[in-house]
Amino acid sequence: MVLSESLQKEQHTQNTILIPKKNMEHILVPINFTPATDISLAHAVGIAQASHKVVIMCHFVTSTVPAGANMTLHKREVKEKHDKAHMEMRVLLTQYANHTYNGTGQPVMIEPLVMEGHPDDATERIMQDNAIAMIVLSHKDSNEIKDLFLNNKVVREANCPILTIPEDAIYQPLQYVVYAANFDGNDAKRIRDLIELTSNFDAKLDCLHVCTDGKKLREENEKMQELQAEFDVVLFSKLSFKVIRDSKSVTNGLESYLSNHQPDMLVMLKAEKTFFKKLFGSKESIRKMALDNGMPIMIYRQPK
Repeated sequence: MVLSESLQKEQHTQNTILIPKKNMEHILVPINFTPATDISLAHAVGIAQASHKVVIMCHFVTSTVPAGANMTLHKREVKEKHDKAHMEMRVLLTQYANHTYNGTGQPVMIEPLVMEGHPDDATERIMQDNAIAMIVLSHKDSNEIKDLFLNNKVVREANCPILTIPEDAIYQPLQYVVYAANFDGNDAKRIRDLIELTSNFDAKLDCLHVCTDGKKLREENEKMQELQAEFDVVLFSKLSFKVIRDSKSVTNGLESYLSNHQPDMLVMLKAEKTFFKKLFGSKESIRKMALDNGMPIMIYRQPK
């Protein structure tokens, strides 16, 4: 990782760290100093405030001049990009200088990183060196950044959820989250993670399954009851489980439910690469609803 010593000292001076950083998880936000950066960073900091996580804002620096072609020009360009990125990061840090962790009054820890080299390699180093709990992307991020994190092998194997933020979304603390269960054997673990997230906000969590085959409705209701039995619904009073029927498709069932209930976030599992292309690059109904309502979508990638 490449981080200027001055930025490191400046961040340490601004933030009196009372919580041991080694015990804290991180939220990773790739930034490119566009309006998309402001959207992603605002959501990351808001979630960090409630969940007491460290925010890593990372910018990737590459040179248009191959090192083998002209090392002098290569180094000069990299240095200029580093300096510019550090300057812009200082501006971003000042915007969040007064943001504190809920219940402690301690400043939110934000680590500015400038990574040199191929983004794939840089991402692997970040994932290996830090406990990354979540990655935050904006729909306005570049295709290169989105493809990097959505299809990166290291990210997928880490089973790290990716929170995608619609353009022009305004951060609001979570009040209501919907998780689309698919009975793949990992629902319980994801629900436990989401209980931890939503509890920080005192938010409601609906665990929903869409049944498209009427003949399997009873069977899928039984699966949902088995899943529910793993949780103390008295202890987690804002947690609910339900199966709904939609003969057309899972997407149509989700769309109808989201329209009627208006959650603040949808959480779902998708392994298909085509889903991400649809999510970011087409007018699919769920994507359009997310954009129109400013609803973030959290995606879990299934390890291969």
